[in-house]
Amino acid sequence: MKKKSILFILAIGISVVATAQQVPFYSHYFFKPSVHNPAFTGDKENAEVFLLTRSQFTGFQGAPSLNVLIADGKLADNKSYIGVFIADNRKGISNNLNAMANYAYRANFTDEKDIYIKFGIALGVFDQNIAFNKLVVQNYSDPTLFTTSQRRTTVDANAGLMFFAKGFSLGFSVPQLIGDHLNYEDNTNIRSYYQMSRHYATSLKYEIPINKEKQVYLTPNAILRSVNGAPMQYDAGMYLDWKEKFWIGGTYRSDYAVGINLGFTLNRRFSIGYSYDYMIGGIAKYAGIAHEFMFALKLGKLKPKPGEDTLSPTDHKLIDLQNQIDELKKGGVAVVKPKEEKKVEKVATPQQFKGKNVTKENGVFVLTNPTKDFVYSTGTLVPKGYYVVVGSYFYKDYAESEARRYHSFGFPEAEVFIDKTTKFHYVFIQQLTTKEEAFKKVKEAKDAGVPDIWIQVLVE
Repeated sequence: MKKKSILFILAIGISVVATAQQVPFYSHYFFKPSVHNPAFTGDKENAEVFLLTRSQFTGFQGAPSLNVLIADGKLADNKSYIGVFIADNRKGISNNLNAMANYAYRANFTDEKDIYIKFGIALGVFDQNIAFNKLVVQNYSDPTLFTTSQRRTTVDANAGLMFFAKGFSLGFSVPQLIGDHLNYEDNTNIRSYYQMSRHYATSLKYEIPINKEKQVYLTPNAILRSVNGAPMQYDAGMYLDWKEKFWIGGTYRSDYAVGINLGFTLNRRFSIGYSYDYMIGGIAKYAGIAHEFMFALKLGKLKPKPGEDTLSPTDHKLIDLQNQIDELKKGGVAVVKPKEEKKVEKVATPQQFKGKNVTKENGVFVLTNPTKDFVYSTGTLVPKGYYVVVGSYFYKDYAESEARRYHSFGFPEAEVFIDKTTKFHYVFIQQLTTKEEAFKKVKEAKDAGVPDIWIQVLVE
């Protein structure tokens, strides 16, 4: 083989004809797993903008560098999620630009909100530019060599699914699903090609609660990658995560590097992270270092923290009025709201629901009704379960202000649903799956000073 051909192969062999790992490594996949699996699109409570920049093999000229932008969030139905993914990946004389639109759908197979499956698909374009004119060769007049940059663009896709259950997530994805073949040719024949090999990735993560109240978790995580023609590759790590404050952890990347990562969050909205890879193996003394920075910004209104007072002055006035009503109704007095509103406030108690299935257990009223009689304010049916109810009100504004008040009392899951037969608005502080859990929550609420609690059981 001629020396110029050897130089040519060494220069572009890996990036053009190889079928090794083509999908980039990410150290912050644990923070934003949609970088490799579209099923995780919109996995945060808020819409989010995520930026990542990575440099590796800094000991080599033309070392790989990677920049990623992701923006995603959920739609109003709380089942559909959309996002965009843009990655600029530079390696030696090649520059790849990947731009995708992501969509994910969530399916709940139980009444519990924290057990579900999500399916995701990403579709977009893959654009590769190879600067053949930057190759160093002995004979630039060789007619078999390209003398200019060559660009090819094709359609790209990625599919994935994930299963989540009470802090445990399992994901599977197929990047470069289509597996297109890019030919680089002149007027006579094909000189080189780039085969987009189909990859497979499986990820695992489990949040082990250390202190639920303070939202401190120890989280082991791993990802396994495979592609035809290359050895299996895996990452395994663990990090300590104090939600909305900071995280710190470490990762082992098989036959490649040992990494550390750390980050912190400002004002619950802006997160900054850094990861450093210490190279191992035979290449370590030549490869330099690999490091990665990430930035994430939550958009929209943040979910209130436990104990946080999020009420407006108007809300507090409504609550004061409601407290007066609560005091007066104990003496059987009908209370008229201010004249300009011309409404009479009605407050229901379990004893007043005639014709309902009402029992009393352990000193707590238990009402049982079919789910078809209850809806959320959006019109969606309320799923079956055990609901710890702390009040029911005829007027919607009172009920919603009470729910917000319970948020500030340390019950962030407080919501409102409507009894279609009586038109009363129920305020409940939590949905449970068993009667035992419901009674336990009732005791917890009573110990916190919440009066007039009962359990609403919804059955199909």
